[in-house]
Amino acid sequence: MVGRVRLVFGPEDMEEYSSARDRLRLRIVAWARRRGMEVEPTLVAAALDHKHGVDGRLGHWTRAHVADALAVWFPRTVALLEDDRDAVPAALHALIGFLAEHDWLDSRSAPAAELHAQVEDSTPALHDALDDERNHDLGTFWAVQMLRHGVPTADPVAVARFLADVDRGALSVDRDALAEITRRHDGGPDHPTGPDLPPVLLPGAAQMLAAADSSVALARLRAFTRWVRAGRAVTREGRLLLGDARAVADALDLDHFSRARARTSDDLPEITLLLHWARQARFVRVTGGRLVQVKNAAPLLSRPIEMWRRAFEAVGRIGDHFGGSDVFGAPSLFGMSLGEAFPVLLQLLYAEGGDAIPVERFHRAVREAVNERMGCVVDDLAGDVEQRLWRRDVTALLDALELLGAVHLTESLDTDDHEELAELAGRDDPDPTWVALTPIGLWAVHEMLVDAGVHAPLVGELADEDVEYVCVRMIRARPEVADAELAAWVRARPGRAAAQELMRFLERAEDPRHRELALRALARTGAPGRERPRRAGHRPAGSGGYGPGPRVECDARTRP
Repeated sequence: MVGRVRLVFGPEDMEEYSSARDRLRLRIVAWARRRGMEVEPTLVAAALDHKHGVDGRLGHWTRAHVADALAVWFPRTVALLEDDRDAVPAALHALIGFLAEHDWLDSRSAPAAELHAQVEDSTPALHDALDDERNHDLGTFWAVQMLRHGVPTADPVAVARFLADVDRGALSVDRDALAEITRRHDGGPDHPTGPDLPPVLLPGAAQMLAAADSSVALARLRAFTRWVRAGRAVTREGRLLLGDARAVADALDLDHFSRARARTSDDLPEITLLLHWARQARFVRVTGGRLVQVKNAAPLLSRPIEMWRRAFEAVGRIGDHFGGSDVFGAPSLFGMSLGEAFPVLLQLLYAEGGDAIPVERFHRAVREAVNERMGCVVDDLAGDVEQRLWRRDVTALLDALELLGAVHLTESLDTDDHEELAELAGRDDPDPTWVALTPIGLWAVHEMLVDAGVHAPLVGELADEDVEYVCVRMIRARPEVADAELAAWVRARPGRAAAQELMRFLERAEDPRHRELALRALARTGAPGRERPRRAGHRPAGSGGYGPGPRVECDARTRP
């Protein structure tokens, strides 16, 4: 019996992956040697590292994965000399054979026989790529040069001496190849990747309609737009006249403490914000010295969901009209405007699928983005006034989103939370606010992401995936999302297929959280929790275990 082992990892599971890789490497090498195959352990580990870097799925291999590993990844990232070349395909053959014999290639992998054939087909491409040093990355290029000259890379003195010899021309390297590699290196990553967003469970139309109908901000925007009607006079700067501003404040029951002492409409902050919000949402516009209703806005007033979405998207464009910022200038933290930071906030919230995050996490994300933009740590240089204005304006932004019904705000008074927030904020007076998207807010951000061309998966899109991959993706999901995804996964499999796949996974699953999710899915199949699993050593026809050897038999049972 090989025992329990994990094969799917998220980007944050580095420690778990490192441990699993070391155990797998030892087992694969031992498996290969029992079959008379000599494999290099470091190359087996390198092949696992490649797959971990691609998608974190060590048991998911297609012909394209094999071809990319041999023709691109190994030549670029692994320092190989002429005598090492044949060891690379041998390591891949051993890895594929081991996974196939233990039935650990997942359901979306190519048959093992095809994978072995692809190793043979791509081996010439490996040799061709290794013959051209321009295919290395910068670190691999220098590692290969030092290997050729017998330089111990762990000795900094020897490395420095080698580089000095190269610099003065005592040792030759392919400088044309080095120049091209350096240009590529300075150009940054070849394939930048976006965030891996979790599947979400969106609200139904009735739930969204109820949320839009109960939105305080939407009711005010609708009333303000209707009040404008055919037009209201505005100042040269586009402000309401004081009399009109007081009248609409009285009609909407806003700015209670400001109406009597206001000298201009700017002294009525709630009405000022409402005016700019309505303009950015294209419900009203200024033309010929008058504020008028936009023609195509009239039908929206009776279509709550469409009107709500337009109001939500406009929040990020209101910019310097939050919290009276028009007095102090556009709110920014070293050049990061509130409008630029708005997508950062939405992405953080969306990634939690409706769970709350501390506002201090958003502040930290903005500071890190500013540091990256400037190329050094500069956020600590922000003056106290700038910090206070920024935080005040963020608070106003969150209040507007809550008024619209897009987020839910809470405060934590827990002492432990305060200490963690203080560490996150780097200050003794952190914001105790936590913020979460509401269901309609989650829907709106999903629509924005899709419109921007970002893949934002919905519940059910993982139904064709391997069960371990589903469990890893669902480990941090809300219970209702995880249950809906598991239910969709079970429904996508005919007859006993779901139960059989779950039992095979439970046989080797080592993470208790993954086992719990798999057992919850198994309960949906109607299978008994202690059903005898398929033997781990069984190889289906065509599995293509590479090399001769006896089949490993196992009589393990699941342990809930």
